[in-house]
Amino acid sequence: MTHIQEIFIQNVRFYRSQAGYSQLTFSEKIGLSQNYMNAIENGKNFPSVDVLQKMTDELNIFPYQLFLETPYMQTSHAENETIQFANELKQKIIKQFDDFIKAHS
Repeated sequence: MTHIQEIFIQNVRFYRSQAGYSQLTFSEKIGLSQNYMNAIENGKNFPSVDVLQKMTDELNIFPYQLFLETPYMQTSHAENETIQFANELKQKIIKQFDDFIKAHS
């Protein structure tokens, strides 16, 4: 696998997860089978230009962003910190809710 393929795979996973899509949901949104999407993300297949267009349209990014070495640099440091804080807060709320349910069951 080439360095460019590794970057591409890393970026597809990054932007897909940033958009909140599982591999299955994303593949359905862009009209691919989950097996094909899995093969793309594992470097076994490389998408056609048409599929690349569908991917970038759904992810609301420019095609070149899938080939940048550091996709996270596209968001500001403050945005990254906000995302991290929100994820941590979400996990705390879920844990507290689970603890409450267990205590009152």
